[in-house]
Amino acid sequence: MKPIKYVLTIIAPALLLLLFTAGSGFAQTSAKAPAPKPNQSKTSKSRTSVASKNQTQQTSKSSKASVTNQATPPDKKKPVPAITEKRRAELLNFCKQHHEELIPLLESLQKKRPAEFERALRTLDREIKQLQMIKSEERYEKLLAQWVLRSKIKLLSARLAIRTSKEQRAKTTSSLSKLIGQLQDLKIKHLNEERESMKARLAKISTQIDQLRSTRDAEIKKQIESFTKNAERIQAAQKAKAAVKNKSKNSGKPATIEKDPAKKNQAKKNQVDQVEKNKK
Repeated sequence: MKPIKYVLTIIAPALLLLLFTAGSGFAQTSAKAPAPKPNQSKTSKSRTSVASKNQTQQTSKSSKASVTNQATPPDKKKPVPAITEKRRAELLNFCKQHHEELIPLLESLQKKRPAEFERALRTLDREIKQLQMIKSEERYEKLLAQWVLRSKIKLLSARLAIRTSKEQRAKTTSSLSKLIGQLQDLKIKHLNEERESMKARLAKISTQIDQLRSTRDAEIKKQIESFTKNAERIQAAQKAKAAVKNKSKNSGKPATIEKDPAKKNQAKKNQVDQVEKNKK
């Protein structure tokens, strides 16, 4: 059996390439079909006319292409921003905490293929940012556990592409099967938890609906009374404000006080009584 150091230095670059480029797909090339042979029954004159016609069309196309190339400059792709040293340390620390097996592979890839190492870091950065955007701590822990299992599954699936013995291949396949089963069980568990949470939420909503139905008429009456009293208070305040305004306008004029007729008659009667007393 080969030592671990040898496996890391020789196999690590291939593993990381498969691990971080598996989702992008591979380019497929197919051989072009051979052009059909021309019919021997055609005359040389027709061949000459067709050839001259094709040559003319190609000349016109090439001239148009040159004009368009001169008019429109070629598109330049924007360079992808490099991962900063601070972010690189954060990503490696994240892998060290949650999937430590990636660290020696990443270090080997950094030494042998720096460009592929940067691509792997960008893939990690994208995945970890998606996790860090989750605000709920409970949901973050759930998705983090799934990410760890998926990362381990990717690593083992990449190892299957390396030429090894039948025993090692069977061992890798067995470990891979267990990890896939764990991931499926974890997804089922999380979905069951979400379903129970939704059931509790639906029960709470049903209770609220029943309460609103039972207090519907009483709530209508209560709010109408509240609106009516509020309107009356507003009208009273407006009247008081208008009275103060009119009083301020009429402050320069002499005020005329109108007495109550009963009080006026009583005053006259009191004056008559006083006069009679004086006579006596």
